[in-house]
Amino acid sequence: MKNVFLLILATGLQALVSCSVDTLKDIRALEPKVSLVQTGAGTVSLKPEDMVVDKTNLLVRRTLGVSYAGFDPNETFTVTVQLEFNDLPEGYEPFAAGECFISGAADGKPLNGEIAVPAGAGNAPFYVNITKAAIDAHSGKKLAAKLKLTGVSKYRQNDMADSVFLLMDVNDFGSVKTDITAVYFKNSNFAPVAGATARFVNLADWTANVAVTSSRPTGAGFDANVGKFGIERWSLGDKSIINGKIFQSFSLPKGNYQIDVAMATVIPDRDTYLVVAAGADLPDDTQIGSAIASKLITAEFNKAVLSMTFANPADQQVSAGFLLNFDQGVQKVLQASNIRMYKIETLFD
Repeated sequence: MKNVFLLILATGLQALVSCSVDTLKDIRALEPKVSLVQTGAGTVSLKPEDMVVDKTNLLVRRTLGVSYAGFDPNETFTVTVQLEFNDLPEGYEPFAAGECFISGAADGKPLNGEIAVPAGAGNAPFYVNITKAAIDAHSGKKLAAKLKLTGVSKYRQNDMADSVFLLMDVNDFGSVKTDITAVYFKNSNFAPVAGATARFVNLADWTANVAVTSSRPTGAGFDANVGKFGIERWSLGDKSIINGKIFQSFSLPKGNYQIDVAMATVIPDRDTYLVVAAGADLPDDTQIGSAIASKLITAEFNKAVLSMTFANPADQQVSAGFLLNFDQGVQKVLQASNIRMYKIETLFD
């Protein structure tokens, strides 16, 4: 029995050695090939998180490459790659001339010639570049290009990995909106001052001028009947409000921003605005053009979101809030539930 076991063991080892030798011969016999790398299943989705933003050259850049596969180390060889803009997947449009190009280095310069793979390196990178102009020009679109390996100087081109579609949804590269309300606004939900019991009282943490606070005996800005920001001139017995101002002031860096106000009942009189102005106050209605930004509040914003974008031109103190004029009619109302502010940034900011 022991002899039989030894015979089986010896036979198995001989077969294993034979198999290893044959497999090694097979590997040596394989013809070296050159392929595109990072090609996935024939498509590469271009996403901001996988790309480098080149703010100097106004590009976004994705690294791809070519790779050698063979038993022996590679000798120096060169490859050519090119982009094609025909026969693209359904639903995608081609890039325009100059909007998408290949570079041999991460310098934003179009490739001039071939890509060299040094001896023994096995691979070499190259770069697909998309211009900011392409992103700006094709907002909301889907763009594509076909990348092809078109020539190899020394080895065989791998026909199974010599092309890939580059797919880009421009929506992915749009503006980024970050809620910064809590950084700048206090009491963004328009709560009243502490201990208030009357219907109309001042808002906590908001500055209001005399035109607003004296419009009611107990103050104005919060309406307890609706539980939110609320100012009204309901009858002829109510005081007029001329250049009434409710706002907050804070230091704001240079940049692009958006303010959204969730409006409730809006029955405006005249010259009533959402305003952002430089300094520690809001302008009067006759000087509204001096504001950084302003938006006339009309009845179209009744129970709607009032949205205003603006560019702050410098690091500076600004004031943001409401300018009101209720003096030409009655049953005029301005109500709002909350205010929000957002920082608007692009990839290139």
